[in-house]
Amino acid sequence: MLSKLSLVSLLSAAVSASPLLAPVAGLNERAITVTAADLDNLKYYTQMVQATACNSDAAAGAAIVCSSDACPAVEANGGKIVGTFTGPASGLEGFVGTDPVRKNIVLAVRSSHNVRNWITNLLFGFEDCDFVDDCKVHSGFASAWDEIKDSVIASVKTAKAANPDFSVIATGHSLGGAIVTVGAADLRREGFPVDIYTYGSPRVGNEEFVNFVTDQPGAEFRVTHVDDPVPRLPPIFLGYRHTSPEYWLSTGSTTTIDYAVQDIKVCEGDKSTSCNGGTFGLNIDAHKYYFSKTGACNTDGFEFREREEEISDEELAARLKTWAQMDVEFTKGLGL
Repeated sequence: MLSKLSLVSLLSAAVSASPLLAPVAGLNERAITVTAADLDNLKYYTQMVQATACNSDAAAGAAIVCSSDACPAVEANGGKIVGTFTGPASGLEGFVGTDPVRKNIVLAVRSSHNVRNWITNLLFGFEDCDFVDDCKVHSGFASAWDEIKDSVIASVKTAKAANPDFSVIATGHSLGGAIVTVGAADLRREGFPVDIYTYGSPRVGNEEFVNFVTDQPGAEFRVTHVDDPVPRLPPIFLGYRHTSPEYWLSTGSTTTIDYAVQDIKVCEGDKSTSCNGGTFGLNIDAHKYYFSKTGACNTDGFEFREREEEISDEELAARLKTWAQMDVEFTKGLGL
């Protein structure tokens, strides 16, 4: 398995590969109906993610509050902090909280800062994981989860002991979504049937990992937005896969935040290119809008930096387009 790959060498290989492909026109949608209740949940858990930036230092028992009207439903429901955490190396922040109205225990991890830098400097290193045979996850995401794992699991156990009838939710945007995916797999292994809500998450691990997660008790709601580039990384052709299904906010512009159930296309499969995976380009703004503008409480966030590389927007957009085209061709070669 590939451990570390130079983006420049990958781009060179990609350019010398097959001819460029047109964007995917058709949708291989799952035979599933997105309900009004589903849409309400998708909107609500973005507010929990928004709240992480405003409550990173909150004390246990404090009310979850947000500036800029970023989490009105969470505030109205009387959400409370159980525990907060910070990764000492990654700067990763978030909390475990409760919602007494929805009867939820929620693990929420905040969005990453400077996503363009992450895209530019991304390394594709896998490391082994112990969930299942041949399991591999992105080394950076695994390390970030390991920093907070003990604190999170302890807080979830505390909350569950106090609220035995509450369900457990894990939610995150951007790289936070990747980290809660790894974290939810651990929590499920601890006996909690966690439902996962992620927004603009990159791919997290290999086929063995995502199949393990998808087969665990609990649901996966992996949301993508128009041509957000982050969910297209790391590429499929390098062995990375997504959890299934995908809920694609497929209509509107980069900054559209109001969606109806008919605007959400559902694509199934760990290497689907029929939804967001069939889009191209470097539309960073599409990554910032998931039912609201992310980062409403604070413009900062944790910065997931792996190395330094200087590249223009045009070169980076071309790189992303080539990888997406290679992924589309790769999946076509598999008959998908």
